[in-house]
Amino acid sequence: MDGVEGFQFFQIILENSSSRLRLPDKFTRVLLEGGKPQEVKLRDAGHGRRFWDVKVVLDADGHMYLGRGWEQFARAHDLRLGYFLVFSFDGDAVLTVKVFDVSMCRRHYQHDGDTSSGSSSDGDSGSDGEGGSSDGDGGGNSSSMAVMGVDDGPASLFTVMLRECNLGVRQKQYLNVPVEFQNAHGYAERSKVELRMRGKSWFVNLKHSPRERGRPRASLRYGWHQFCVDNGLGVGDTCFFRALGEGSAGEVHVLKVEVRRRDGSYVD
Repeated sequence: MDGVEGFQFFQIILENSSSRLRLPDKFTRVLLEGGKPQEVKLRDAGHGRRFWDVKVVLDADGHMYLGRGWEQFARAHDLRLGYFLVFSFDGDAVLTVKVFDVSMCRRHYQHDGDTSSGSSSDGDSGSDGEGGSSDGDGGGNSSSMAVMGVDDGPASLFTVMLRECNLGVRQKQYLNVPVEFQNAHGYAERSKVELRMRGKSWFVNLKHSPRERGRPRASLRYGWHQFCVDNGLGVGDTCFFRALGEGSAGEVHVLKVEVRRRDGSYVD
């Protein structure tokens, strides 16, 4: 499985994600090239010692899920509806996880008996074989506390679940850019952005709407409709936007986009 080392993907926590979590089909295909793994180890980013053993299962349609052990990881990290996770495959069947909550800020976890951040157990050590945590010191139970911190959340990425207003009449389609994001990247001085997805690019004009207080609100406007049509986007789909570099004021700002369908699949 060394060939997929460094592979990254997003996942958003949905209502039915507590007992198992579906992995992107593209990641599944690449992972299976090295043979079907029986389990993977999850670890919180920034902490190399503590791991969670999670079973990997395939359904009849060939979709891969994080199964037994995922529920304990989710409960220990207090994963809630709307949270999104950034996974990075480190090789040797290890997935490193960054957790962002609905404020778009990254969550950090502090643990009893451990002064550094990392994944944790909430008392369920998985001693019954249904997943749990282990570390270089032989494992053991620990409690966790989320320590909030801003880690390139609102400054470098944002997430939007599409609504009718984003996909309505062509001349009226728009997508508001979060204020924190637009301020961080100087959108008041920019006129357009470049959206990159699936190896293609779309240029989208920014519309600046005045507000009573503060800077004008920026939204994706002309060109946004074509991006939605070309990628078959619909209501309920979730778009993940990540800034690629800064660029000078006035230059076209580049955003990498990934889309998760309403049914949980990703646009390849």
